[in-house]
Amino acid sequence: MRGRHQWLPLPAVQRRAVHPLGLSSPLLGDALWRLSLLAMCWWGVARLCRLLAPADPRGADWQRVFGVALLAALPIGVVDLRGAQTEFLMLGLMLAGLADVAEGRWRRAAFLLVLAGAFKPQALALVMLAFALWPRLRLSLALWLAAALALPLAHWDPGYALGEYGQLVRKTMSSANPGGGVWHDFANGLATLGLPLDLMAQTVIRVLAGIAVLILARGAVGRLTAHRASATVAALIVTYLLLFNPRTVLGHFGDMALVAGALAGWEFHVRRNRALGWVLVLLCFALTTHVWTRGMHLATATWFKPLLACGFGLYVVVRWVPSLSDRPAAGRQDAAENVPREGLAIQG
Repeated sequence: MRGRHQWLPLPAVQRRAVHPLGLSSPLLGDALWRLSLLAMCWWGVARLCRLLAPADPRGADWQRVFGVALLAALPIGVVDLRGAQTEFLMLGLMLAGLADVAEGRWRRAAFLLVLAGAFKPQALALVMLAFALWPRLRLSLALWLAAALALPLAHWDPGYALGEYGQLVRKTMSSANPGGGVWHDFANGLATLGLPLDLMAQTVIRVLAGIAVLILARGAVGRLTAHRASATVAALIVTYLLLFNPRTVLGHFGDMALVAGALAGWEFHVRRNRALGWVLVLLCFALTTHVWTRGMHLATATWFKPLLACGFGLYVVVRWVPSLSDRPAAGRQDAAENVPREGLAIQG
């Protein structure tokens, strides 16, 4: 009897999913998880740096840009790494997906972007933006999204999976108004400064901001080279997610520091504009006010970092988004995308 019973299925309460890293010791599993986050994040940032310095004829290589990005983001990046959440994983997948778009790898780009959304729903904003910007990406995005939604139904209890979908919808709806907490989005920043907004006003502003990002990104895709356009979209979406995600927390600003650091490396080593490069580096350093003194942290909580994100967004719009008078990038050679004549509002 015992030999027969040991093959019977266990009760539902005893069925537990086992994380692959959970098979090792807690200390080793923790280290492997953090290293995995770093590896994926650095992969995405390295690919962004390759977009910024592709075979530059003046000797600037992507490794030097990558080094600036890592050094600039190190102080604030420690916060997110300490939390060991999937923020860096999401960023790496998003940047790698946009790099694949620039290189014409449409299917893999769609897979990476949808995978980023599977780890953190915030990345679905980039999925929707990519669907609107690149027609060749739409079919692959739709197929991968369908596969991602169908995969949980392979669970041994499909009813449980459907119930979790319901919880996801309710959680997403409640996330627009998370209530108390130290959030660093635009609405909480304004409330700290004595300018509170009701939920309807916040929603309208978020929608208008999303439309503005779509317009700016469409202009970049239509007028810049593929490499430069993907880098611009990356900077725009990171800024949007920081300012308009109602649950933005301190560690999320590591994303902006990594992208801003990469653009600082571009200013230093490609455009030879040291002034703007140092401005971006100092912006990344200013994100660490929470560790300077307790008084500084309390005085700048919730409003200062969104203000820095606004400054970074302004830099991206002025420096990277082409003006309406610029001609489309059709027919341009990628090798010439670092030439000073390119349609940037401010020349290096």
